[in-house]
Amino acid sequence: MREWVRLAKVLTDETRIRMLKLLLERDICVCEMQEIFPLSESQVSRNLKMLADAGFLKRWREGKCAVYIADRVNSDGLCKALLDLLADSFNDDEVVCRDRERLQEVVAQQVRVRNK
Repeated sequence: MREWVRLAKVLTDETRIRMLKLLLERDICVCEMQEIFPLSESQVSRNLKMLADAGFLKRWREGKCAVYIADRVNSDGLCKALLDLLADSFNDDEVVCRDRERLQEVVAQQVRVRNK
């Protein structure tokens, strides 16, 4: 039960859920997330760290960039089940669609390449 409570606390923030939804689609670095969400670098990093510490994400470095992606392979059973549920949820949500569009713009602008 403690694991449920811990994961539920991480998922109580709409921004973290929106970030996780995008990270189910592709890897995203902190600087790209900053372009998508109106947050400081430290706020973005803190949210991503919470998701990673909970077991939802894997992380690596590309030059100066910290890059994250949803870890549907190595996550424990509960995290994997929640990731699978999220992957099938909110796909037509207006905010999620805007986040996806913004991600496409950020990728096209090569924000990650400029910040390496």
